[in-house]
Amino acid sequence: MKSQYIYPLVLASIASFTAVPVAQADEFSDWLKIDGFGTIGTYKGSSDVAGVRTDQRQRVVSFKDWRFDGDSQASIQATLNPHGKLKAVVQLISKKDINNSNKPTVEWAYVSYPITSEIDVKLGRTVAPIFIMSDYRNLNYAQTMARPQSEIYQVNPITYQDGATARWDKKVGDGMLQAEGFFGKTNVSVAGGDVDLSRVKGVSLKWAQDSWSVRAGYSWYDASVNAPTVEANIKALVSLPAVVCTNCASVIASQASRSNIEAKIATVGATFDNGEWIGQAEWSKRDTNSVVIGSVSGWNVMAGYRYGDFTPYAGLSNFKVDATKTALAPGVAAPAALRAQLNYLNQSYMGTGDPSRDAVTLGVRWDFAKNLALKAQYERMKMKNPAVGASSGFQSYETSLLGKPNGFDGKVSMFTVNLDFVF
Repeated sequence: MKSQYIYPLVLASIASFTAVPVAQADEFSDWLKIDGFGTIGTYKGSSDVAGVRTDQRQRVVSFKDWRFDGDSQASIQATLNPHGKLKAVVQLISKKDINNSNKPTVEWAYVSYPITSEIDVKLGRTVAPIFIMSDYRNLNYAQTMARPQSEIYQVNPITYQDGATARWDKKVGDGMLQAEGFFGKTNVSVAGGDVDLSRVKGVSLKWAQDSWSVRAGYSWYDASVNAPTVEANIKALVSLPAVVCTNCASVIASQASRSNIEAKIATVGATFDNGEWIGQAEWSKRDTNSVVIGSVSGWNVMAGYRYGDFTPYAGLSNFKVDATKTALAPGVAAPAALRAQLNYLNQSYMGTGDPSRDAVTLGVRWDFAKNLALKAQYERMKMKNPAVGASSGFQSYETSLLGKPNGFDGKVSMFTVNLDFVF
Protein backbone atom coordinates (compact mmCIF):
# COMPACT_ATOMS: atom_id res chain seq x y z
CA MET A 1 0.00 0.00 0.00
CA LYS A 2 1.38 3.41 -0.93
CA SER A 3 2.32 5.84 1.82
CA GLN A 4 -0.10 8.53 0.68
CA TYR A 5 -2.96 6.15 1.60
CA ILE A 6 -1.48 4.70 4.78
CA TYR A 7 -0.43 8.02 6.34
CA PRO A 8 -3.93 9.58 6.56
CA LEU A 9 -5.28 6.32 8.01
CA VAL A 10 -2.70 6.35 10.79
CA LEU A 11 -3.35 10.02 11.55
CA ALA A 12 -7.06 9.31 11.67
CA SER A 13 -6.38 6.51 14.13
CA ILE A 14 -4.49 8.92 16.38
CA ALA A 15 -7.29 11.47 16.22
CA SER A 16 -9.92 8.89 17.14
CA PHE A 17 -7.77 7.49 19.93
CA THR A 18 -7.15 10.88 21.57
CA ALA A 19 -10.76 11.97 21.21
CA VAL A 20 -12.44 9.11 23.07
CA PRO A 21 -13.02 8.92 26.85
CA VAL A 22 -10.49 7.16 29.07
CA ALA A 23 -12.53 3.97 29.41
CA GLN A 24 -12.80 3.66 25.64
CA ALA A 25 -9.11 4.55 25.26
CA ASP A 26 -8.23 1.54 27.39
CA GLU A 27 -10.26 -0.60 25.02
CA PHE A 28 -8.45 0.93 22.04
CA SER A 29 -5.08 0.20 23.62
CA ASP A 30 -5.95 -3.50 23.61
CA TRP A 31 -5.83 -3.60 19.82
CA LEU A 32 -3.99 -0.45 18.72
CA LYS A 33 -0.77 1.12 20.01
CA ILE A 34 0.57 4.41 18.62
CA ASP A 35 4.20 5.53 19.04
CA GLY A 36 5.97 8.50 17.58
CA PHE A 37 9.42 10.02 17.39
CA GLY A 38 11.21 12.76 15.57
CA THR A 39 13.97 15.35 15.39
CA ILE A 40 14.07 19.10 14.92
CA GLY A 41 17.60 19.80 13.78
CA THR A 42 19.93 22.21 12.06
CA TYR A 43 23.44 21.81 10.69
CA LYS A 44 26.14 23.95 9.08
CA GLY A 45 29.26 23.27 7.03
CA SER A 46 32.55 25.15 7.27
CA SER A 47 33.81 25.42 3.69
CA ASP A 48 33.09 27.64 0.69
CA VAL A 49 33.98 24.87 -1.78
CA ALA A 50 33.04 21.60 -0.04
CA GLY A 51 29.44 20.94 0.97
CA VAL A 52 28.35 18.48 3.64
CA ARG A 53 25.09 16.58 4.19
CA THR A 54 23.74 14.55 7.09
CA ASP A 55 22.34 11.71 4.98
CA GLN A 56 23.54 10.35 1.64
CA ARG A 57 19.89 9.72 0.77
CA GLN A 58 19.46 13.50 0.44
CA ARG A 59 20.47 15.89 -2.32
CA VAL A 60 20.90 19.07 -0.28
CA VAL A 61 24.27 20.15 1.17
CA SER A 62 25.47 22.95 3.42
CA PHE A 63 28.55 25.04 2.73
CA LYS A 64 28.53 27.79 5.36
CA ASP A 65 24.78 28.11 5.68
CA TRP A 66 22.53 26.80 8.44
CA ARG A 67 20.08 24.23 7.10
CA PHE A 68 17.07 22.70 8.83
CA ASP A 69 16.38 19.83 6.41
CA GLY A 70 19.09 17.37 7.41
CA ASP A 71 18.21 15.25 10.44
CA SER A 72 14.78 16.85 10.90
CA GLN A 73 12.02 14.27 10.68
CA ALA A 74 8.61 13.27 12.01
CA SER A 75 7.77 9.60 12.36
CA ILE A 76 4.87 7.55 13.62
CA GLN A 77 4.32 3.85 14.23
CA ALA A 78 1.04 1.95 14.62
CA THR A 79 0.91 -1.57 16.07
CA LEU A 80 -2.29 -3.53 15.62
CA ASN A 81 -3.05 -6.16 18.29
CA PRO A 82 0.04 -5.21 20.36
CA HIS A 83 -0.67 -7.75 23.13
CA GLY A 84 -1.52 -10.65 20.85
CA LYS A 85 0.60 -13.17 19.00
CA LEU A 86 -0.28 -12.00 15.50
CA LYS A 87 0.75 -8.35 15.15
CA ALA A 88 0.77 -5.85 12.31
CA VAL A 89 3.16 -2.88 12.31
CA VAL A 90 3.32 0.19 10.08
CA GLN A 91 5.99 2.86 10.51
CA LEU A 92 5.97 6.08 8.50
CA ILE A 93 8.81 8.59 8.24
CA SER A 94 8.59 12.13 6.91
CA LYS A 95 12.08 13.40 6.10
CA LYS A 96 13.71 15.33 3.27
CA ASP A 97 14.61 12.82 0.56
CA ILE A 98 16.63 12.73 -2.64
CA ASN A 99 13.82 14.59 -4.46
CA ASN A 100 13.79 17.37 -1.83
CA SER A 101 10.39 16.13 -0.68
CA ASN A 102 9.10 15.51 2.84
CA LYS A 103 6.38 13.18 1.63
CA PRO A 104 5.91 10.39 4.22
CA THR A 105 7.38 7.04 3.21
CA VAL A 106 6.70 3.56 4.55
CA GLU A 107 9.75 2.39 6.50
CA TRP A 108 8.14 -0.70 8.06
CA ALA A 109 4.98 -2.54 7.09
CA TYR A 110 4.85 -6.14 8.26
CA VAL A 111 2.95 -8.82 10.14
CA SER A 112 4.70 -10.97 12.73
CA TYR A 113 3.87 -14.23 14.44
CA PRO A 114 5.77 -16.38 16.99
CA ILE A 115 6.01 -19.90 15.60
CA THR A 116 7.36 -21.05 18.96
CA SER A 117 8.29 -19.31 22.22
CA GLU A 118 11.77 -18.70 20.75
CA ILE A 119 11.17 -18.19 17.01
CA ASP A 120 9.41 -15.17 15.51
CA VAL A 121 8.69 -14.62 11.79
CA LYS A 122 7.94 -11.32 10.02
CA LEU A 123 6.57 -10.88 6.52
CA GLY A 124 6.55 -7.57 4.65
CA ARG A 125 8.79 -4.53 4.88
CA THR A 126 11.16 -5.00 7.79
CA VAL A 127 14.44 -3.58 9.06
CA ALA A 128 17.60 -5.00 7.51
CA PRO A 129 19.55 -6.15 10.64
CA ILE A 130 23.03 -5.32 9.40
CA PHE A 131 24.58 -2.82 11.83
CA ILE A 132 24.54 -2.33 15.61
CA MET A 133 21.96 0.44 15.33
CA SER A 134 19.96 -0.98 12.42
CA ASP A 135 16.91 -1.60 14.62
CA TYR A 136 16.77 2.08 15.62
CA ARG A 137 18.75 3.76 12.86
CA ASN A 138 16.05 6.42 12.35
CA LEU A 139 15.26 6.80 16.06
CA ASN A 140 17.80 9.48 16.95
CA TYR A 141 16.53 9.79 20.53
CA ALA A 142 17.76 6.24 21.24
CA GLN A 143 21.30 7.12 20.10
CA THR A 144 23.97 8.92 22.10
CA MET A 145 25.29 10.80 19.06
CA ALA A 146 23.33 13.06 16.75
CA ARG A 147 23.14 10.33 14.10
CA PRO A 148 24.79 7.02 13.17
CA GLN A 149 28.44 7.53 12.24
CA SER A 150 28.59 8.13 8.47
CA GLU A 151 31.93 6.37 8.05
CA ILE A 152 30.23 3.10 9.01
CA TYR A 153 26.76 3.58 7.59
CA GLN A 154 28.00 4.78 4.19
CA VAL A 155 29.13 1.19 3.63
CA ASN A 156 25.45 0.26 3.24
CA PRO A 157 22.60 2.82 3.08
CA ILE A 158 19.92 0.09 3.14
CA THR A 159 17.46 0.56 6.02
CA TYR A 160 14.73 -1.93 5.08
CA GLN A 161 13.95 -4.85 2.80
CA ASP A 162 10.73 -6.28 1.42
CA GLY A 163 10.55 -9.98 2.14
CA ALA A 164 10.76 -12.23 5.19
CA THR A 165 12.73 -12.20 8.45
CA ALA A 166 13.04 -14.95 11.05
CA ARG A 167 14.53 -14.41 14.53
CA TRP A 168 15.52 -16.95 17.17
CA ASP A 169 16.03 -15.79 20.77
CA LYS A 170 17.64 -18.14 23.27
CA LYS A 171 18.71 -17.50 26.85
CA VAL A 172 22.16 -19.01 27.35
CA GLY A 173 23.57 -18.77 30.86
CA ASP A 174 23.38 -15.16 32.00
CA GLY A 175 23.14 -13.81 28.47
CA MET A 176 20.73 -13.75 25.53
CA LEU A 177 21.67 -15.09 22.10
CA GLN A 178 19.78 -13.81 19.08
CA ALA A 179 20.10 -15.20 15.55
CA GLU A 180 18.35 -13.55 12.63
CA GLY A 181 18.04 -14.39 8.95
CA PHE A 182 16.38 -12.39 6.17
CA PHE A 183 15.82 -12.30 2.44
CA GLY A 184 13.97 -10.04 0.02
CA LYS A 185 14.57 -7.02 -2.17
CA THR A 186 14.74 -3.25 -1.82
CA ASN A 187 15.83 -0.03 -3.52
CA VAL A 188 17.77 3.01 -2.40
CA SER A 189 17.95 6.50 -3.88
CA VAL A 190 21.13 8.36 -2.93
CA ALA A 191 22.83 11.52 -4.18
CA GLY A 192 24.67 9.59 -6.91
CA GLY A 193 21.65 7.77 -8.37
CA ASP A 194 19.15 4.97 -7.83
CA VAL A 195 20.08 1.44 -6.77
CA ASP A 196 17.80 -1.59 -7.11
CA LEU A 197 18.77 -4.55 -4.97
CA SER A 198 17.42 -8.03 -5.58
CA ARG A 199 17.99 -11.32 -3.80
CA VAL A 200 19.01 -9.54 -0.60
CA LYS A 201 20.02 -12.18 1.93
CA GLY A 202 21.73 -12.05 5.29
CA VAL A 203 22.34 -13.52 8.70
CA SER A 204 23.01 -11.78 12.00
CA LEU A 205 24.15 -12.99 15.42
CA LYS A 206 23.80 -10.91 18.57
CA TRP A 207 24.92 -11.62 22.13
CA ALA A 208 23.83 -9.46 25.06
CA GLN A 209 24.83 -9.82 28.70
CA ASP A 210 24.75 -7.24 31.47
CA SER A 211 26.34 -4.05 30.08
CA TRP A 212 27.68 -5.64 26.88
CA SER A 213 26.18 -6.32 23.48
CA VAL A 214 28.01 -7.76 20.46
CA ARG A 215 26.62 -8.14 16.94
CA ALA A 216 28.08 -9.67 13.77
CA GLY A 217 26.44 -9.97 10.39
CA TYR A 218 26.97 -11.03 6.82
CA SER A 219 24.75 -10.11 3.88
CA TRP A 220 24.89 -10.30 0.13
CA TYR A 221 22.80 -9.03 -2.77
CA ASP A 222 22.63 -8.35 -6.51
CA ALA A 223 22.39 -4.72 -7.57
CA SER A 224 21.62 -2.57 -10.59
CA VAL A 225 22.50 1.12 -10.71
CA ASN A 226 20.90 4.04 -12.52
CA ALA A 227 23.41 6.88 -12.16
CA PRO A 228 22.95 9.41 -15.00
CA THR A 229 26.40 11.01 -14.74
CA VAL A 230 28.24 7.70 -14.64
CA GLU A 231 26.09 6.30 -17.46
CA ALA A 232 26.82 9.32 -19.67
CA ASN A 233 30.56 8.91 -19.11
CA ILE A 234 30.44 5.21 -19.93
CA LYS A 235 28.39 5.63 -23.11
CA ALA A 236 30.83 8.23 -24.39
CA LEU A 237 33.83 6.03 -23.59
CA VAL A 238 32.64 2.80 -25.21
CA SER A 239 32.10 4.65 -28.50
CA LEU A 240 35.73 5.84 -28.68
CA PRO A 241 37.98 4.18 -31.29
CA ALA A 242 41.14 2.38 -30.18
CA VAL A 243 43.39 5.19 -31.48
CA VAL A 244 41.75 7.49 -28.92
CA CYS A 245 41.28 5.02 -26.02
CA THR A 246 43.02 1.68 -26.40
CA ASN A 247 41.01 -0.29 -23.84
CA CYS A 248 37.90 1.65 -22.82
CA ALA A 249 35.39 -0.97 -23.94
CA SER A 250 37.18 -3.91 -22.32
CA VAL A 251 37.88 -2.12 -19.02
CA ILE A 252 34.29 -0.95 -18.68
CA ALA A 253 32.96 -4.42 -19.46
CA SER A 254 35.16 -6.02 -16.79
CA GLN A 255 35.21 -3.37 -14.04
CA ALA A 256 32.27 -0.99 -14.44
CA SER A 257 29.10 -3.05 -14.63
CA ARG A 258 25.89 -1.19 -13.85
CA SER A 259 23.79 -4.35 -13.57
CA ASN A 260 24.32 -7.80 -12.07
CA ILE A 261 26.65 -6.27 -9.48
CA GLU A 262 27.44 -8.73 -6.72
CA ALA A 263 28.00 -7.24 -3.27
CA LYS A 264 28.93 -8.88 0.04
CA ILE A 265 28.95 -7.03 3.36
CA ALA A 266 30.52 -8.16 6.63
CA THR A 267 29.97 -6.28 9.91
CA VAL A 268 30.97 -6.66 13.52
CA GLY A 269 30.37 -4.31 16.42
CA ALA A 270 30.08 -4.03 20.19
CA THR A 271 28.46 -1.66 22.68
CA PHE A 272 28.96 -1.09 26.41
CA ASP A 273 26.62 0.80 28.73
CA ASN A 274 26.68 0.41 32.50
CA GLY A 275 24.50 3.44 33.13
CA GLU A 276 27.51 5.70 33.56
CA TRP A 277 30.10 4.89 30.88
CA ILE A 278 29.13 4.34 27.25
CA GLY A 279 31.28 2.72 24.58
CA GLN A 280 30.77 1.68 20.98
CA ALA A 281 32.98 0.21 18.25
CA GLU A 282 32.04 -1.08 14.81
CA TRP A 283 33.73 -2.27 11.61
CA SER A 284 32.23 -3.04 8.23
CA LYS A 285 33.49 -4.05 4.79
CA ARG A 286 31.76 -4.29 1.40
CA ASP A 287 33.23 -6.28 -1.49
CA THR A 288 31.86 -5.96 -5.02
CA ASN A 289 32.76 -6.72 -8.64
CA SER A 290 32.20 -3.19 -9.99
CA VAL A 291 33.68 0.25 -9.31
CA VAL A 292 30.21 1.78 -9.78
CA ILE A 293 29.28 0.33 -6.37
CA GLY A 294 32.84 0.00 -5.16
CA SER A 295 34.48 -2.10 -2.50
CA VAL A 296 34.75 -0.01 0.67
CA SER A 297 35.36 -0.38 4.40
CA GLY A 298 34.83 1.70 7.52
CA TRP A 299 35.22 1.69 11.28
CA ASN A 300 34.37 3.88 14.25
CA VAL A 301 34.88 4.03 18.01
CA MET A 302 32.96 6.22 20.44
CA ALA A 303 33.10 6.77 24.21
CA GLY A 304 30.83 8.81 26.45
CA TYR A 305 30.20 9.49 30.14
CA ARG A 306 26.88 10.35 31.80
CA TYR A 307 27.19 13.19 34.28
CA GLY A 308 23.71 13.88 35.60
CA ASP A 309 21.56 14.91 32.65
CA PHE A 310 24.60 15.54 30.44
CA THR A 311 26.50 13.00 28.33
CA PRO A 312 29.65 14.33 26.66
CA TYR A 313 31.13 11.97 24.05
CA ALA A 314 33.96 11.69 21.55
CA GLY A 315 34.56 9.48 18.54
CA LEU A 316 37.09 8.54 15.86
CA SER A 317 36.18 7.00 12.51
CA ASN A 318 37.54 6.11 9.08
CA PHE A 319 36.10 5.40 5.65
CA LYS A 320 38.18 3.96 2.81
CA VAL A 321 37.57 3.03 -0.81
CA ASP A 322 39.15 -0.39 -1.37
CA ALA A 323 38.15 -0.84 -5.02
CA THR A 324 40.81 -1.35 -7.70
CA LYS A 325 41.05 1.75 -9.87
CA THR A 326 40.36 1.43 -13.56
CA ALA A 327 43.29 1.84 -15.99
CA LEU A 328 41.71 3.52 -19.01
CA ALA A 329 44.59 4.15 -21.44
CA PRO A 330 44.62 7.00 -23.99
CA GLY A 331 45.57 6.12 -27.56
CA VAL A 332 48.05 7.87 -29.81
CA ALA A 333 45.36 10.17 -31.20
CA ALA A 334 43.89 11.17 -27.83
CA PRO A 335 43.75 14.97 -27.34
CA ALA A 336 45.02 16.51 -24.11
CA ALA A 337 41.49 17.15 -22.79
CA LEU A 338 40.57 13.49 -23.20
CA ARG A 339 43.77 12.37 -21.51
CA ALA A 340 42.86 14.52 -18.52
CA GLN A 341 39.32 13.10 -18.55
CA LEU A 342 40.57 9.51 -18.60
CA ASN A 343 42.93 10.22 -15.71
CA TYR A 344 40.06 11.74 -13.74
CA LEU A 345 37.80 8.74 -14.38
CA ASN A 346 40.58 6.37 -13.30
CA GLN A 347 41.24 8.26 -10.09
CA SER A 348 37.55 8.80 -9.28
CA TYR A 349 36.31 5.25 -9.91
CA MET A 350 34.44 6.20 -13.09
CA GLY A 351 33.27 9.54 -11.72
CA THR A 352 31.82 8.28 -8.45
CA GLY A 353 34.52 10.15 -6.48
CA ASP A 354 36.85 9.19 -3.66
CA PRO A 355 35.32 9.93 -0.24
CA SER A 356 38.09 8.18 1.74
CA ARG A 357 38.55 10.11 4.97
CA ASP A 358 39.30 10.24 8.68
CA ALA A 359 36.92 11.95 11.09
CA VAL A 360 36.87 13.19 14.68
CA THR A 361 33.57 13.80 16.49
CA LEU A 362 32.92 15.71 19.72
CA GLY A 363 29.51 16.28 21.22
CA VAL A 364 27.24 16.48 24.22
CA ARG A 365 23.74 15.19 24.88
CA TRP A 366 21.45 16.91 27.40
CA ASP A 367 18.38 15.01 28.63
CA PHE A 368 16.69 18.09 30.01
CA ALA A 369 13.14 16.70 30.19
CA LYS A 370 11.27 13.43 29.89
CA ASN A 371 11.39 12.09 26.32
CA LEU A 372 13.42 15.11 25.14
CA ALA A 373 17.13 15.28 24.36
CA LEU A 374 19.14 18.22 23.03
CA LYS A 375 22.40 17.40 21.23
CA ALA A 376 25.25 19.58 20.00
CA GLN A 377 27.85 17.86 17.82
CA TYR A 378 31.01 18.88 15.95
CA GLU A 379 32.58 16.70 13.25
CA ARG A 380 35.95 17.35 11.64
CA MET A 381 36.69 15.39 8.45
CA LYS A 382 39.95 15.12 6.54
CA MET A 383 39.56 13.78 3.02
CA LYS A 384 42.41 11.54 1.86
CA ASN A 385 42.38 12.65 -1.80
CA PRO A 386 40.75 16.10 -2.03
CA ALA A 387 41.92 16.70 -5.62
CA VAL A 388 39.77 13.83 -6.92
CA GLY A 389 36.43 15.34 -5.95
CA ALA A 390 33.18 13.85 -4.63
CA SER A 391 29.60 14.30 -5.76
CA SER A 392 27.69 11.82 -3.61
CA GLY A 393 27.90 10.40 -0.11
CA PHE A 394 28.22 12.84 2.79
CA GLN A 395 30.58 15.36 1.13
CA SER A 396 30.32 17.12 -2.21
CA TYR A 397 33.01 19.15 -4.02
CA GLU A 398 34.50 19.57 -7.49
CA THR A 399 37.55 17.81 -8.85
CA SER A 400 40.93 19.45 -9.52
CA LEU A 401 41.90 16.87 -12.15
CA LEU A 402 40.20 18.56 -15.11
CA GLY A 403 42.27 21.72 -15.30
CA LYS A 404 40.51 23.93 -12.75
CA PRO A 405 41.72 23.66 -9.11
CA ASN A 406 38.88 23.21 -6.65
CA GLY A 407 40.62 25.20 -3.90
CA PHE A 408 39.84 22.51 -1.34
CA ASP A 409 42.52 21.49 1.16
CA GLY A 410 40.64 18.35 2.22
CA LYS A 411 39.49 19.61 5.64
CA VAL A 412 35.82 20.29 6.28
CA SER A 413 33.68 20.43 9.42
CA MET A 414 30.02 20.14 10.26
CA PHE A 415 28.25 21.50 13.33
CA THR A 416 24.87 20.06 14.35
CA VAL A 417 22.22 21.04 16.91
CA ASN A 418 19.31 18.57 17.24
CA LEU A 419 16.29 18.25 19.48
CA ASP A 420 15.16 14.60 19.59
CA PHE A 421 11.84 13.49 21.05
CA VAL A 422 9.60 10.45 21.47
CA PHE A 423 5.93 10.17 22.39
